[in-house]
Amino acid sequence: MSGVRARLADIVNNSTLRALKHRNFVIVELAGWFSSGGVWFYRIGIQVLTWELTHSGLWLGIIAIAEAGPGILLSPIAGAYADRYDRLQMARIVQLAIMAVTAALAFATFAGWVDIYVLLVLAAAHGAAAGFWTPVRLAIVPNLVPKEDLTSAIALHATMFNLARFLFPALAAPVLAIWGAGMAFAFNAAGYLIYLVALFFVVLVNPDERAGRGGGMLANLKEGVVYATSHMPIKQLFLMLIFIAVFLRAYMELLPGISETIFSKGADGVAILVSAAGFGAMVGSLLVGNITRRQTLLRTYFSSVLIAILSLILFASTNIFWVGVAAAAILSGAQMGTSITAQVVVQSSVQGNLRGRVMSLWGVTNRSGPALGALLLGWIAVHLGFQIPILAAAALTAGVGIYVFGQRRAMGSALEEQARMR
Repeated sequence: MSGVRARLADIVNNSTLRALKHRNFVIVELAGWFSSGGVWFYRIGIQVLTWELTHSGLWLGIIAIAEAGPGILLSPIAGAYADRYDRLQMARIVQLAIMAVTAALAFATFAGWVDIYVLLVLAAAHGAAAGFWTPVRLAIVPNLVPKEDLTSAIALHATMFNLARFLFPALAAPVLAIWGAGMAFAFNAAGYLIYLVALFFVVLVNPDERAGRGGGMLANLKEGVVYATSHMPIKQLFLMLIFIAVFLRAYMELLPGISETIFSKGADGVAILVSAAGFGAMVGSLLVGNITRRQTLLRTYFSSVLIAILSLILFASTNIFWVGVAAAAILSGAQMGTSITAQVVVQSSVQGNLRGRVMSLWGVTNRSGPALGALLLGWIAVHLGFQIPILAAAALTAGVGIYVFGQRRAMGSALEEQARMR
């Protein structure tokens, strides 16, 4: 028995699972898994409901931008507050707010009050609350584990999110078919409640130094932007992130239209595609979760970008459903490779008292980029169908990827120099 325990301890200490040694991280991730599962009920529910109300790719993009728009404005402010104040207390307050909005959406749907304009308003309210949540969620992960386990924590955080993304969309399909979107939104509210309760059992064990409260909010926001755009590796990763978020990930917001018009599937097709993407992303996060060397992180990052672009081209070039499912899985796995490796580089490079602001920019880009891309690609799809704009998006991302790849040696040198100075 002691030999088995020793073997298990060795596996945990020398693998992607290292972060599981830390109680607070485990509590947050288990509760977050239920919350993330509810989010996928919400996302598929609101996409399917939008399509049922309008049958318009443009409206899918409008609802997506209504969700993301408030986050564009509020996430940087939330990031500044996360650097100034208690991140754990902020997390509790924001979870309460987002749970209330989702519960209101569920009630309105059950009551039959929802048309596309009510949905637009409630989606914007949900986006506002989520805009505050994203920078707090991203900034708090390094406060739950020692720095040497940061890669493991980020990878496991992504794995848990994508395990939910793999499992819960498949559960959402029968829920939507039997009870409708209102029940999907109710499940989401229940997930937020579980997370809120769990946050009262968590203590931050590795808190960052708080930023000073002088200088005003605008000065604080400017400081974060200046830091992100003047730090050479972070600047290049943000440039690539913008194009990945806007052009490589936008297809996810358009899946109801893609499923019906290209693959001749309905909500079941959407659920299968989302689950496949979640499975691929989960596998991708596990594959990169044990990488710690900066140069290896960068090599993995650029390889993942290439695979993601090629997979999107395959996805947009086929009308065979199961080929599309496979392409979505590979694409999401590669996207997760880019996300984790880039986030580890940023999180391990950024100053602690600027973490909230820099990660708020990261969150804004990740959240708003797909919505902006969906609005643009959805508008073009009204005239040309979905395949042509998605192929053009892949080509644009490839062009930027070639430029950033040309900066890889300078990025590596800058990271090594920073490591020596610390």
